[in-house]
Amino acid sequence: MSSASNENAITQSLIALYKKYGYRLYKPSCFEEYSLYQENKDFLIGKNVITFSDLSGRLMAMRPDVTLSLIKHIDIKQGELKKFYYNEKVYRQPVGGKEFKEVAQIGTEIIGAVDDASVCEAAILMCETLSEISDDYILDVSHMGFTQGFLNEFSNGRQAVCDCLQRKNLHDFLKLAKRYEYSEKLIDAFNIILSASGAPQKALQLAKSATLNAQMEIALNSLLRLCDRLRILGYDKNIEIDFSVTNNADYYNGEVFNGYINGIYHRVLSGGRYDNLIQKLEKKGGAVGFALYLGELERYLERDDDKVDYLIVYNQSTEALALKTANEKICANYSVLMSNKIDKSVKYKSLIDLSKLDGDKL
Repeated sequence: MSSASNENAITQSLIALYKKYGYRLYKPSCFEEYSLYQENKDFLIGKNVITFSDLSGRLMAMRPDVTLSLIKHIDIKQGELKKFYYNEKVYRQPVGGKEFKEVAQIGTEIIGAVDDASVCEAAILMCETLSEISDDYILDVSHMGFTQGFLNEFSNGRQAVCDCLQRKNLHDFLKLAKRYEYSEKLIDAFNIILSASGAPQKALQLAKSATLNAQMEIALNSLLRLCDRLRILGYDKNIEIDFSVTNNADYYNGEVFNGYINGIYHRVLSGGRYDNLIQKLEKKGGAVGFALYLGELERYLERDDDKVDYLIVYNQSTEALALKTANEKICANYSVLMSNKIDKSVKYKSLIDLSKLDGDKL
């Protein structure tokens, strides 16, 4: 199966999943006025945007993001809740790349009267989305209220402290602490927050001892509720707490998420609660959503391109059985290679060896 076929299979499975949860398709235009992205550059993964002038002289942009377009064009009434999924191409620089690329992106958005249940549902869909690619995934969870509440305790060097937190850099933080004479309470809290990572139950209990104000306490309780619900529903094994995740506070105000697949060095999914963006674009309510960057998975999906799902090896007396078995597997959408010997040059995921059976006695 080619990487394109792999990507298509994943996409179709995800669309079916989102429809089961009641999400409706959102289909945006490929172009938006550049001002939308210029005014919200910090919300974008990459800051550079492809621009052009249309026939009326307006400066337009090739869409680098779907969320901004969706929020701009969807009308939300007070108390209303809308759920959308999208499967689109965006035009941006991939992580670590120097050239613009057309990147496949699929995701969901919940907009309007967002509550704790909405955030939990979004987290469940993130887990289900990542598991479509691999069972060996991690969903990092943090809360902007907790990190911002902590950073608000610093009257000097706040941005530098934020940078240290993102890099998990205790050494440079201690230099700042000496320069600005931070209290032992702040130094201890920074140490605890760096240590409060990993499995939710242990990490969140540890984070309690670093809670310095009401904002941090409210955020921590929100995380506790979320992770407890995910545990009850069986999703906690792939969840980790990571307070070094500090997305832009101008947009994100609640839980934030980053998804990783073992074997890929950078995140392939990101999302969170972004009520601040809703308000900035003068819409009502809140929002939570995520995007899976299928374009970032190309090399990962290509790893198994030359593998068949099943190698079926047969002898003269098991030819009929081999043909029957191959037909069953192919009808179940698996790729199959039949051979009368085990060829070491053939790459396969599973072997069905009929060569040692006596077909006449079956």
